[in-house]
Amino acid sequence: MPEAVPKLAIDQLINLVQEGGAVRTGIDIFNRQGQLLLEKDVLVSDARVLLKVKRLGVEWIPIVSGNAGGLWDKNGKAVVTSPPTGVAPPPQRPSPPPRQESEVDRKIGEILELKKVAAQKYEQAKDCVKQTLLAIQETGGRFDFEPIAETVTGLVDFVVKNENAFSYLTREIFSYDDYLYNHSINVCTIGTVIMKKFNENFSAAVNSFLNTAAGAPLGETKADKRSFTYFLPAELHDISVGYFMHDLGKVMIDRSIMNKPGKLTDQEFETIKLHSTEKGLELLKKNSLNNPYLYNISLYHHARLFQEEPRCYPADASPESIPPYVKVCKLADIYDAMTSKRCYKDALNPVGVVTDIFHKYAEKDPLLQYILHSFVKSVGIYPPGSIVALTNGQLAYVLDSQGPVLLPVTNEQGETLKAKPDVVVLERGEGQGIKIDRQKPPMAPVDAYKILPDYLRKTLGIAGQ
Repeated sequence: MPEAVPKLAIDQLINLVQEGGAVRTGIDIFNRQGQLLLEKDVLVSDARVLLKVKRLGVEWIPIVSGNAGGLWDKNGKAVVTSPPTGVAPPPQRPSPPPRQESEVDRKIGEILELKKVAAQKYEQAKDCVKQTLLAIQETGGRFDFEPIAETVTGLVDFVVKNENAFSYLTREIFSYDDYLYNHSINVCTIGTVIMKKFNENFSAAVNSFLNTAAGAPLGETKADKRSFTYFLPAELHDISVGYFMHDLGKVMIDRSIMNKPGKLTDQEFETIKLHSTEKGLELLKKNSLNNPYLYNISLYHHARLFQEEPRCYPADASPESIPPYVKVCKLADIYDAMTSKRCYKDALNPVGVVTDIFHKYAEKDPLLQYILHSFVKSVGIYPPGSIVALTNGQLAYVLDSQGPVLLPVTNEQGETLKAKPDVVVLERGEGQGIKIDRQKPPMAPVDAYKILPDYLRKTLGIAGQ
């Protein structure tokens, strides 16, 4: 008699994945119309995949362990899939037609799911940084590298699939320790997204040049297609690890200097420099991490990006000699430092920060311009969660910086809308001539709390001052 295949409630699987676990069904999942919803050999680690399957009417999912199917928790440990003895899953009844979900509800649902997963990933990464710094302090510099590599792999996978993910991460920082934890994660996530976009754009530009008759070597034609990739996946992973570890040397610097609220003296600034020029390199050497990407990021992430740039170090490093991935780290480092709230300063408006960084480094060497444009495209002029003014007088909530995708929250007189409006994607021309008013900078939701509709305050967790 064939062994019964356990069927699990899809909500149970969604909860497992939301908590960092993974699912593989071992059997193709179809809807009643015969449409394939989920392939049997796909390892699902993103809850949105299961949420979509649920929206299409599937309530129970079979797990075929004999065909590589199974469940795994956040630590990679297998979860027993068979139901308790004597308890069988209810028979699968015909599902009612899926409720038609509005685009607004769908978008908000995606953001809520993204924020939930981001919070989980963030806490895991924060704990990794905390344990690493504690080990360095207790041992005089020794730490376990494997948890860092694994943590970065998880972060990279998350932000590569969701490029705006870092926009939903916490920035409420009031202590030195919290800043160092958060800054390490933020620079890793932001830098990874910028680096991915730069690698794609620059590689495409080189390929375009190589694949033209004018740019091809003698004897080659347009038919001799070439495929150039600047950085390979393994190199990009090492670079992301370098971003995560770029400031580890700070744990070896006197805390009173690192967290000084006022202006640093010349001597204090010289001490601060040691976190990259000396302490960070000592940590790499002590732990036998002879990786050029980690070394260059640690040493040069405060180096000059143009010849006259002040207060940069090491002083003998020329802008031309700094690798592109280090320049990306510097931009991510500056952006996060300026947009993070500290015990002695408020966070600056991200839009103003992006504009300042762009103007500071624009019109320098051509390679830096590729990096700078990748930075702007990645971070976004209109970050998700910000409130923008439209040329017709309305205010709109930015759901996604790509487009951008906007949700109007007031009418043209500035009065809060009672009903949920349609989502507007400006690049599709849905604004019917309406544009973002560039003369008025975006504001944070907390600053626009009084005019936000109730459903946005509640569902997105926005609170007033």
